[in-house]
Amino acid sequence: MKSTRLIAAPLLLMSLHAAWSQTPASAPAPLTRAEVKADLDAARKAGVIPINEEGQMPRDINPKAYPPKQAGPAATRAEVTAELAAARRSGDIPVNDEGETARDINPRAYPPKPMPPGLTRAQVQAETQAAYRAGDFQVGESGETAAEQNPSRYAGSPAKPPKLHLPHRKSKAASAPVASQ
Repeated sequence: MKSTRLIAAPLLLMSLHAAWSQTPASAPAPLTRAEVKADLDAARKAGVIPINEEGQMPRDINPKAYPPKQAGPAATRAEVTAELAAARRSGDIPVNDEGETARDINPRAYPPKPMPPGLTRAQVQAETQAAYRAGDFQVGESGETAAEQNPSRYAGSPAKPPKLHLPHRKSKAASAPVASQ
């Protein structure tokens, strides 16, 4: 009894908070006390309010006390038989305790699985040509693209500051030995 009160109170507060937190222009009229109680009673009867710390629902603990869940539309016998035959032909039925399918064990005995649609040959060629024109391909082992190595050649590529290779000059004062006194 205490656990249902502990669960009912937060549900009631949550529903009231949701009703009050909406803006007046788009919010429907707030729920009345009777509507909230009716919602709570419907949830209890459906067995969808957790009753313990593990989150178990009353329906899971005592399924005979609640009406059966509505199942989706059932497949006909012919549809099930056709699906089974198709799974056998494609090797998608587990054949051992590890869950391996016949296709996993002997993949050459079954037709290849259809690949998801990808790019056409023309699309790949167009992308490759566009990348080449933009210099967006790696050159050498440095990881730099052609546009990064030679930005003046590729229009519209991000400019990279030029590498300056200046010889290191040592001043006479720095190269002269220091006299110890």
